[in-house]
Amino acid sequence: MPPSLPDDPESTASDIDRVYAEAKEAISPFVFNHQVAQVFDDMIARSVPGYALCHEVLALITNRYAQPGSVLFDLGCSSGTSTNVLANSSPTNCKVIGIDNSQPMIDRCQVTLHDLIENDRITLRCQDIGDTDLTGASIIVLNYTLQFLPLAIRDQLMTRIYQSLLPGGIVFIAEKVTNPEHAQQQAINDLHLDFKRQQGYSELEIAQKRSALEAVLIPETETAHHQRLTQCGFEIPQTLTRALNFIAFMGQKPRSNSKPASYQSGLGSR
Repeated sequence: MPPSLPDDPESTASDIDRVYAEAKEAISPFVFNHQVAQVFDDMIARSVPGYALCHEVLALITNRYAQPGSVLFDLGCSSGTSTNVLANSSPTNCKVIGIDNSQPMIDRCQVTLHDLIENDRITLRCQDIGDTDLTGASIIVLNYTLQFLPLAIRDQLMTRIYQSLLPGGIVFIAEKVTNPEHAQQQAINDLHLDFKRQQGYSELEIAQKRSALEAVLIPETETAHHQRLTQCGFEIPQTLTRALNFIAFMGQKPRSNSKPASYQSGLGSR
């Protein structure tokens, strides 16, 4: 029998996001606790434009670039949607590993990915991605993960990812991004709010979740992301999908061991 959650995961009502539906006296910083884990799939689908397209593209990337016998990592796997894509789109002799530092999210994955875990297609680990040995990877995924990490460690993590990937390996990243042009950013913000309203979120839910995320979700510009990959040594970073203020992009490690002349092990400021 698969592990169960306190609320029945098959129950549609229990899976609908109402985390911020009731007025709160104080808004705590957003955390991936049990309450969020229970409704995460609904929450992210209704909050992130282009979420489904991101995974369709990831399936294409995995099918083309997953190297037989290699390891595929989903860093910050949350409820396991990307982990599932990696397992179903790669050679059967690939090892798929989902990493998350939230035990409630790993518990959720144990339910949603039960069959693939039982068949040894997926392994889950509750640990900090900074403690994860990424050796032997041909694809490393960070979907809506980098944005929750402190800015000070993002360069260091991406350097380690580059060093860990096999030649020809892929890093695939999805992120919320910001625009340095205030007027353009405001226009995108307005459209994103309209998107959330269309998904059925109330003004109270939108405002309270925004307050919860402000201190923990720090977006960067698309240019900053591309520069980071280039400075690490990835070949020609490319944005693959774009939906309002959310993008998915990739970089490929050269098939040779040569690095661009601009590469430095310690990345400078941008």
